[in-house]
Amino acid sequence: MSAAATPPFDPAQPNAVPVRDGDPISRRKMMIGLALGATVAVSELYVPRRSVPRMTDKSFAALFPDRVGPWTYVTASGLVLPPQDQLSRFLYEQLLTRIYAEDNGPQVMMVLAYSSVQEGRLQVHRPEVCYPAAGFTILDNEPMAIPISPSFAIHGRFLVADRGARREYVFYWTRVGPNMPIRWFDQRLFMAKANLQGYIPDGLLARVSVIAEDREEAVAALTDFVQTMVKSVNPAGRKMLIGPH
Repeated sequence: MSAAATPPFDPAQPNAVPVRDGDPISRRKMMIGLALGATVAVSELYVPRRSVPRMTDKSFAALFPDRVGPWTYVTASGLVLPPQDQLSRFLYEQLLTRIYAEDNGPQVMMVLAYSSVQEGRLQVHRPEVCYPAAGFTILDNEPMAIPISPSFAIHGRFLVADRGARREYVFYWTRVGPNMPIRWFDQRLFMAKANLQGYIPDGLLARVSVIAEDREEAVAALTDFVQTMVKSVNPAGRKMLIGPH
């Protein structure tokens, strides 16, 4: 069998390497190119998509009533929040702040930070972050559960934050899609699982707190308020607070 003819030498390209028909290097490059193209096509199909539409400030606020049992919404100011720098203003889509008052108990301060696309950005509103930034010392930080029904309880964290003349008792929880993680690691894990399933979950950080001297009174007030709030909202508000539970 005769060898394949070698292409003529081109004096204009003295360093050129002759390429013969059926060169294995060319076939390998072609296969690599096809594989890369297929990878790009598949990755485009599996890019995580938003799972819920973006909400307006007005529609978000409308989910939560001005009256919650014996508590009435009185003001939106006076709550501990993270510093309002250029970064923190872009870390959430909605931030609802309310103080509810009743005749026979402490005022309850509520903060709801929400994003329809949860990418870990609500971290800035965790009390462990924003209270020390406001000059508080965290004295206690422990798990706490508030029962909502015989088969379901909101699992979150209970903190005692002290700033000399002001001691605040705080309960907060997070929701990532249908899940309610307690630890930051679990929150990231649920987000990663959702991304692998092809969607980006929404996320809520809910915080309620009271100023009090007595720990038991504070826990009772926070428990009563959270239970009453969940019962007072409509189905959309309940889903926003605790997911499909």
